[in-house]
Amino acid sequence: MCSIVLVFKNEQAYRQFELSFLKIPDWFTPTPIDKSLWGKQKTTETLEMNAKEDDIRLPSAIGAGAKKCGTIAFAYFLSLNPDFRRTSYTEGHWLYKDSQWKGGFQSYKRKLPTSEPGQVSYEGTPRYLVEASVPARAKAISKDMKIIITLCDPIKRMRSDFIHTTLTTEPHAQEIKGFANISSFVDEWLPKVKRNIIEKGEEYLTDIYYHDITASIFTNSIYSHYVNHWLKFFPREQILFLDGEETLKEPYKTMEKAQDFLDIDHVLRKEHFFVNEETGYYCAKRPENMKKTFCLPKSKGRTGNLADSSYLELREDQVIALEEFFRPFNRQLCDIVGHSMSFYSNYCR
Repeated sequence: MCSIVLVFKNEQAYRQFELSFLKIPDWFTPTPIDKSLWGKQKTTETLEMNAKEDDIRLPSAIGAGAKKCGTIAFAYFLSLNPDFRRTSYTEGHWLYKDSQWKGGFQSYKRKLPTSEPGQVSYEGTPRYLVEASVPARAKAISKDMKIIITLCDPIKRMRSDFIHTTLTTEPHAQEIKGFANISSFVDEWLPKVKRNIIEKGEEYLTDIYYHDITASIFTNSIYSHYVNHWLKFFPREQILFLDGEETLKEPYKTMEKAQDFLDIDHVLRKEHFFVNEETGYYCAKRPENMKKTFCLPKSKGRTGNLADSSYLELREDQVIALEEFFRPFNRQLCDIVGHSMSFYSNYCR
């Protein structure tokens, strides 16, 4: 009789072994995915066309998050393609606001870019992913609307959301500033969020900005719940899922996918991108004049530029707890998206 001794370099490696080979059950079972319902739900919303479309047209593409995953970086880079027209506002924040929606197209026009026939008119706001009313309103604008959703590692996204919130005037900003660091925030709030999901089910996640906004720092990373809601209104072929990590490290690949999805000329290619030595992030050469360059604002990559890096440090046991928290939802993404991404490839077979 022989025995085998397995040695793991750390606790995290052992936990991965447990989940992969010992089939430890998830802490929560999300609502099953029913693909037969995708794209079938009708909208009861109506956009009042109280203004004419001229050189400002209704959007043909919507960017719907996720928050802190690179939605803005994506739009900045792709706008170097003259056939892609984005809003002058960094984010529109229009579709989920009832008062603005009631203002009809006359109100929406102020947020939209000018465009010509054949060009893509784009409006993007990361918060659109988690706002329950937005998919129906996007469908009211056009049942053929193309949706672009950028996802990223849920723990990295959470960390970025945490630091971003401390720099805003959002309702929960003062509460977040009251924590000494992200570690103390996770210790207090992760058990609360987990308990609420267990007791109230996924309904707790719906429109969480209006009933438990502090929890949104975690729940904004529960992508499968929100993506599945979008898919009730739009078929899978009208949604492009992008990997935020790829946008950061290989933006030319993201641009190729987006240009193909939007059916516009492939103006942006690998030779247009280069790394900014000062920031470590990519910049792009303008296709019409390769001597002119465009770089993302320094505010992008806030977590990497933080003076006190310990403020965003997580203990190893916290990383494990967060991985376990997001795992059942990440696992669903394999079935929803149809291919793996950098942060959940281990769950796809």
